[in-house]
Amino acid sequence: MPSPGAPEPRLSRWAVAALAAAGVVLGVVLSQVIEARPALRTTSTLGAIDTVIVERKPFESALRTGGTVGAARSAMIRAPRMRGGRDRGGGGTLTIQSLAEPGSMVEKGELVAVFETRRTADMLDNYESALAQSRRRNASRKANMLASSESLRQAHRRAAAEAGKSQLDLRTAEVRSEIQAEILALVAKEREATSKQLEEEVRLSEIADAAETRSLDLDLQRDYLRFDRTKTDLDKMRIHSPVSGLVVAESTFKKDSFSQAAEGDQVHPGSYFLRIVDLSRMVVFADINQVDTQLVAIGSAVGVELDAYPGEVFEGRVASIGAVAVAGGSSGGGGKGMRGSKGGASADWVRKVPIEIEILSHDDRILPDLSASADIQLARRDDEMVVPRAAVGMSGGRAAVWVREGEAFVARPVEIGPLSDTEAVVLSGLTEGEIIAAQGLHDESMLVASKAD
Repeated sequence: MPSPGAPEPRLSRWAVAALAAAGVVLGVVLSQVIEARPALRTTSTLGAIDTVIVERKPFESALRTGGTVGAARSAMIRAPRMRGGRDRGGGGTLTIQSLAEPGSMVEKGELVAVFETRRTADMLDNYESALAQSRRRNASRKANMLASSESLRQAHRRAAAEAGKSQLDLRTAEVRSEIQAEILALVAKEREATSKQLEEEVRLSEIADAAETRSLDLDLQRDYLRFDRTKTDLDKMRIHSPVSGLVVAESTFKKDSFSQAAEGDQVHPGSYFLRIVDLSRMVVFADINQVDTQLVAIGSAVGVELDAYPGEVFEGRVASIGAVAVAGGSSGGGGKGMRGSKGGASADWVRKVPIEIEILSHDDRILPDLSASADIQLARRDDEMVVPRAAVGMSGGRAAVWVREGEAFVARPVEIGPLSDTEAVVLSGLTEGEIIAAQGLHDESMLVASKAD
């Protein structure tokens, strides 16, 4: 420590000058190093940037959607519902005896399924025997009623005739004795009463016979219906295809899992087990956002791609547009899948309109239930400067692309025209053949060099 009152030490002029010179040299060196860094980094990262060549080609503005391939016309085959006594409210099961081979082609009217018929045939024989007995019993009872009724009418007619004869005998009472006249009067009253009694019995017998006849007819009709229904059930056991097309086996529940229906399986009456698909007209069931419906028209050209065959594009057209919007679930729901979600989820607020896209190309590979994507053509230009939409970014508040010049990329302002999901039309700012970055470069301090540099 310096002693109190001693003078403070000072640097010499030469030391200050040397320090100042060193600072200037260090600043110059650092400046050169900083100026050299962007170029070095651009060179090191240049090969990692994807590029495309600007070219003139046809431009299509399209709307992309996803869905599922299906047939415009198909027939669902279900197990028959029995009406002749076997199926009481759908509680029984039916056994598949024979089934058309899944994946095979069948013609309209061709036999595609046969169910086990032994039990139904036995029931038909029983009902036929019961019907024959009912016929005989009905005929016999009606014959007996007719004979009894006719006998009662004959007795009534005899009593009426005797009552009439007694009335004639009363006219001779004046020339007979008082006792004989009294006897004739009593006989006349008795015969008249007998005639009226028989007349009432005839009336009541007719009412009873009519009621019994109606009951016999109803019983016979019941037996007829039971026989006819069982006979119809027997005919239903043989199912013929209502359309021509491809045989598709539906999944049914077996024990503890689902699997395709096969011979020997038991299915419940009314359940679907087979489908016949008419492959002559295939469509894609899809949906589009409600705000895009004004852009799409029936008949619009569509390019259809199947996920099963990458790179293949099939020709199509918009065949129908739904009239009512529905709650949309995940994108590309495909019209036949699930729509919306439970509990008022946000997907319920996204409204979509179902559409059908007819596939005009005929190809054996186009099968039902394949996932598909479709590009609905909205506009087309034959000769435009086209770049990837991802290559367009913002620089200095304007649309720009990054053009390769030597060992660097230069941000160049451009004028953008129509856009599609994947491409953009450049109206000015680029020339054909230039190389640009496939994506916008936003780290300008490292990757973008200016023309002045």
